[in-house]
This record gives sequence, C-alpha cells and structure tokens, in this order.
Amino acid sequence: MLKKLSHVALSCCLMVGSVSAFAADDVYPSKTIRFISQFPAGGTSDVVARLVATKLAEMLGQPVIVENRAGAAGNIGAEYVAKSPPDGYTILAGNNVIVTNPAMQKTPFNVEKDFAPIAIVGATPIALAVHTSLPVANVQELIALIKKSPGKFAYSSCGNGTAQHLAGELFKQKAGIDMVHAGYKGCAPAVIDGVSGHVPIMFNAMGNVQPHAKAGKLKILAVASSTKSANDPNMPTIAEAGVKDFDAEVWFGFLAPAGTPRAVVMKLNEAINKIIKMPDVVQKLNTLPVHTRTSTPEEFSKIIKSDLALWSKLVKDAKIDTTP
Repeated sequence: MLKKLSHVALSCCLMVGSVSAFAADDVYPSKTIRFISQFPAGGTSDVVARLVATKLAEMLGQPVIVENRAGAAGNIGAEYVAKSPPDGYTILAGNNVIVTNPAMQKTPFNVEKDFAPIAIVGATPIALAVHTSLPVANVQELIALIKKSPGKFAYSSCGNGTAQHLAGELFKQKAGIDMVHAGYKGCAPAVIDGVSGHVPIMFNAMGNVQPHAKAGKLKILAVASSTKSANDPNMPTIAEAGVKDFDAEVWFGFLAPAGTPRAVVMKLNEAINKIIKMPDVVQKLNTLPVHTRTSTPEEFSKIIKSDLALWSKLVKDAKIDTTP
C-alpha cells in the first residue's frame, strides 16, 4: 500500500511540475524584456536592437527596452547577459564580436556554452575599397599590384581584432599577398585616411565608404560577404572576383543566457523571424545597410561555431598580435 501511495504521490508531483512549466511558458512574457546592446546608442547594432524591440513589444504585449552596456569591445554586455537568469527577460542584442573577441583573446564568457542562440537577423557587408589614385579597377588587379611590391602596401581597419581587420588578414591569406595592417581606433578615422590617400587600401563597413565612393573619392572593388549587397547587386563579392571561399561580414543576432527554456527561445525566435520579414523593417535595415535574414536557433548556433573556428584558426595561422 505504501509503495502504491508513493507512486501516486510521485505522479502527482510530476503532473504539477508539468502544469507549472506549461503555465510559465504559456504566460511568457509577463513583464518587461531587456535587450542588452553591446555598444553605445546610435551604432548599427543599437539601431537593429531598437527596431526589433519596438516591433516585439507590439507583438508580445509587454515592454521591450534596450539597455546599452558598452565597453571592452562588447565583452561587458555579453558577460552581463551570460551571467543573467535564464528566464527570457535579459537578451543579448549582439553582433559577431562574440566570436571574433574569443578568437583574439580570453573573454569572460564562453560563447558556445554560456548562450542559447535565438536568431540571426541580418548582416552588413564589409567593403574592400581603395583610393582613386591606386591604378586598379578590380580585385585581381589589386592583388597583382600588391604582389609586385610585397610588404609595401598597407590596408586600414577599424582596429586590431575587429571584423574588418580579420577580413583583411583573411584576404591576405587566401590571395597569397603581403600587406601591412594599419589598425585605427574606430572606423571613421580609417576612412578619413583612406579618402586622403594616406592608407589607400581599406576594409571598412559598406555604409562608411559608400558616400565617398559616390562622391568619386574612393573605389569599392568588392564586398567581403558571401552574398551580394542588396543596395548594389552589380558589385561583386571577393569570392566572385576570384578569391575562393571568402566570407567575412558583420552579422547581428539575439541570444539568451544558456539554460533558457526551449519554449521561450522558440517563442522569441518565431516572433523575431516574423519581424525581420516585415516590409518596413526590411526597408529600414537595408538603408544601414543591413541585409536581413532569418534562422532557427540551431542554424544560428552552427554559424557561431563555424565562425569561431574560422577566426581562431586565422589568428593562429597569421600570428596576429592578440595583446589587448
């Protein structure tokens, strides 16, 4: 009799637990959701976060606020989310610094273990641009010019360890060329010196160089991403220009702390994927330019693992200085 009563009690507990879990998932969200942006207000990551937050609040019926926790190249915001309760109310609105940073240095979080990827929402292409004085019209002519004078040409980036820096190193490796890296403290000063001709070759955000290209001060030779720019479909990718398997871009996505209930992750995934397909959202993001995309949590997780492996190997093979 006691054994039977124990089985009944256990069954009741399991049923209560299941009902409680269902109820918790069913009412999510029941309070304000916070998006933690890794960078200051006004940047592309922040704009993406605020655009999605506004739509998500309308869709879920709860406030969604964006909180900027900038610093340490995005590590402060990422660490904060990684150590937050896994309840779906603190979400990282991040970009691919969460994989480039660990490739360059030790970080206060493990990107593969401390996060539950929700969805990737888009990417902005990195442009390979040159000063108009450089006698080249395409990527192959640039490669040929550099090979004639190895080590005498420099390329600029937005800083050591940035996506633009790593794109330049990947270009050097795959094209078999020797260039010197000139890392700046930000994208803007790198563009200024590019426009002036001081450092005539640059890897920078498309949105930063496009206005100068339209003004005739720079030439954009190609985009570093695997897909063409939605704003300029005639512009070739570096891979199309003959540097095979080249793919370097800055992507944007949302991640929860590891351990967040699957039902919560999927609810956010489905909502964010719907938002990213909205015509007004697509139009707004394309002006940045950010090319929208959708994904499952599993697909996003594969991108993170693949990118981490790619950049970690590149940093090691190219012997990039990882000093902070």
